[in-house]
Amino acid sequence: CLFNLMTVFNALVIPKICNAVLISYKNSWPRDLIRLYVCSPLDFHAQTMNWDCGYRNMQSMLSSYLNHDSEARDQLFCAGVLTIPTLKNLQMRIENAWIKGYDQIGGMQLDYSLINTNKWIGATEVVAMLRSCRIRACVADFDFTSGQCDLNTMIKVVWEYFLNRCKTFSSSKPCKKKTKCRPFVAPLYLQHQGHSRLILGVEKWINGNIKLLILDPQMRRAIQFHHRAGDEASILRQGVGTHGLNSKSKYQVAYLAEKCLYYDDNDYSKIIVDELRHPKLKFI
Repeated sequence: CLFNLMTVFNALVIPKICNAVLISYKNSWPRDLIRLYVCSPLDFHAQTMNWDCGYRNMQSMLSSYLNHDSEARDQLFCAGVLTIPTLKNLQMRIENAWIKGYDQIGGMQLDYSLINTNKWIGATEVVAMLRSCRIRACVADFDFTSGQCDLNTMIKVVWEYFLNRCKTFSSSKPCKKKTKCRPFVAPLYLQHQGHSRLILGVEKWINGNIKLLILDPQMRRAIQFHHRAGDEASILRQGVGTHGLNSKSKYQVAYLAEKCLYYDDNDYSKIIVDELRHPKLKFI
């Protein structure tokens, strides 16, 4: 049975994709690019079926947590997540999060059942699973039809996220061991109707434009990486004028809060709501 095969084994994996991206910049830095921020290294888990994008993005995201010496990794270890979970294991963990009371609205919409189904998951399921591990994940809603924000707003908020999370690395303070100086910067889980992707970083250009580095889990993207080695940044780069980004009217972003742990269970943490801070529009 194909489904059982895919739930037991991980999909095609490209390790440390961020390293390849940074090498592509080093080898060919765009003339008008003035600033670059990227998340901590992660492994790219490619999509194999038309419904498993959320799970593959979760695997890629968790690889970032597990690859870096951070509080989030330690907390995953405490929750029994020592290696990248399989698709079926992710389904089990999300169901267990519902049983514990996390995201009851989302659980109800999916009949509290994921194991051995091809149901799609979204940002709230990702957050529910992480919160059940006492990791303080949050969601931010960007609804361009509301008149409160637009695509430019979302891109600026994402820029501020990477700027603030990477500022320790950008500090002028001397550091003998660079690997110890660099903070853990989690990728962002970007959800829209019918699909999800990961935001790995941001670019700022001399004309003021900000562009996002977006990793699409589709298998064709993995093939592109294989055939266009050294051109990873161009493959990921998307801006306001990119059709795949500007054709959607609503986005939901799952992200790791700056204070990334819950130290005790509380009812508030089990309810998942939009935590984008207005009117300044920033992640907590």
